Amino acid sequence: MTMKRIWAFLLMGVMLLGMISVPAQAAENEYAVVSGSATLNLRAQPSASSQWLGRAFEGDWVQILTHEDNGWHYCRVVETGAYGYMAGNYLTTASENSVGSTGVVKNPVASQFLNLRQYPSYSADVMGIYYNGAKFSVLGYENGWYQVRTSSGQTGYFRKEFVQVTGSVSSGNAVVRTGNSGKLNLRNAPSKQGGIMAQYVNCTQVQVLLKGSKFWQVKVGNTVGYMDPAFLSTGSASSAHSAPSQPVPETRGYCIVNNPRATQFLNLRQQPSTTSKVLATYKNGIRLEIIEQGEKWCKVYGKATGNIGYVMTEYVTLYGVPSTPVKTVQNGNTFVNLRSAPSKVNGAVYEKLYSGNQVIVLTPGDEWTQVRYGNTVGYMMSNFLK
Repeated sequence: MTMKRIWAFLLMGVMLLGMISVPAQAAENEYAVVSGSATLNLRAQPSASSQWLGRAFEGDWVQILTHEDNGWHYCRVVETGAYGYMAGNYLTTASENSVGSTGVVKNPVASQFLNLRQYPSYSADVMGIYYNGAKFSVLGYENGWYQVRTSSGQTGYFRKEFVQVTGSVSSGNAVVRTGNSGKLNLRNAPSKQGGIMAQYVNCTQVQVLLKGSKFWQVKVGNTVGYMDPAFLSTGSASSAHSAPSQPVPETRGYCIVNNPRATQFLNLRQQPSTTSKVLATYKNGIRLEIIEQGEKWCKVYGKATGNIGYVMTEYVTLYGVPSTPVKTVQNGNTFVNLRSAPSKVNGAVYEKLYSGNQVIVLTPGDEWTQVRYGNTVGYMMSNFLK
């Protein structure tokens, strides 16, 4: 073989190597939290049809090792140490969880547009269409969807795969509360095996970047690390001396999200109303603990994220609670009014119910509960229902 032909073969080899797609290396110590699915499968290859290696659960931490072009990541599950590929749609990083970031639309095909949805679901109404380069500010992040405000002033939701977000801002504050004179460890990984970077005394204020089920990613000064949330209290340092950590609510039974279609999301709302603020969205199969049961709305607790709010009962399957939510009136020897509205001023009195009378709960509430007594639907003060 002549020298000329040898050089030709070498040149062809270099060209072929240049055509091979090499996975992008993740940032050093990049961690994410499983979100938007009760479980997330671990695969041998970056494909949903690949060999199943195991799973992680909602709220679990994973270490992202490489990023694939098709939206999959090669990961290590922190809890079990298992390695494999995971769908990036269901992994949330601190930058994605940050309110205050900015971004631009970035479709894979430049001629395509991105739908701005009314709420975080592919079945939601389309409010507008946006092409590559359209700018927006981030208002929130929910299970693979960014809540955004576009440069034209529209507010809605973009799917995460079709945008590029930059910047990272704290999504909340917390205060160290060890309960004694001890110090709280700041670790370099979301695990008790993570190296100790620093230790902080009671009342130290931290910025919360991302919440997992066993560790929170936080920022103290210019240092980012991980702390055990059992020793963190949400709020400011000035209130830390008197305000205890938020207790885990008392629950009774649980429910599993059961949307009519697998592609739909169930909204967790701040109040039992379809116009109330959406706190989170959940796909089918996610478990929520029941605080108060109602035929129309249930007050629930998301153990993985700490969210408390209301979901519509028709979209969940209930376990460990009565088929009919019944409460008993208790007010000594006097009566309790069943009113037409949740107000002592504007609610007309339908009935006067005495201790021992039973009502069916439709919508639980902290101050007022919507109930049914016989064929009458109205509102009663929650304090008198046991």
